[in-house]
Amino acid sequence: MTHSQELCPLCGEGHLTAQVQQVEAEYKGRSTLLPLHYQLCDHCTSDFAGAAESKLNKRALIAFRKEVDGLLAGAEIVAIRKQYKLTQAQAARLFGGGPVAFSKYENNDVAQADSMDALLRVVRRSPQAFWALVEERQMNEEFVKPL
Repeated sequence: MTHSQELCPLCGEGHLTAQVQQVEAEYKGRSTLLPLHYQLCDHCTSDFAGAAESKLNKRALIAFRKEVDGLLAGAEIVAIRKQYKLTQAQAARLFGGGPVAFSKYENNDVAQADSMDALLRVVRRSPQAFWALVEERQMNEEFVKPL
């Protein structure tokens, strides 16, 4: 836990310290411990989660929910994208989901739809399915198909 020079926005006198505490979360009948990130004031002892802490907390919760729902984890999606040497923008154009979809899936900012998850799993197992999709989307000129 390191001190920052940031003053407490609540009392204006104390300094903030980053804190992480394990808290129980439940989703669809499954429980786990998730890290809860927050800031603690050394003067007024107020604790709160700012934007950075809230983002970390949300990502941990979404990763847990993806696991419970049987969806690919963010790291698995990164691996599929790297398997075919795709940028996030190329992956979004090829698979759909919007221009920043893959950044969000990979960082666990959002959970991908079941249909997206299924498509990614098929492509992970089948290079033929990947190349068929490239052709279907008319993106052949962007990729060099191995011989």
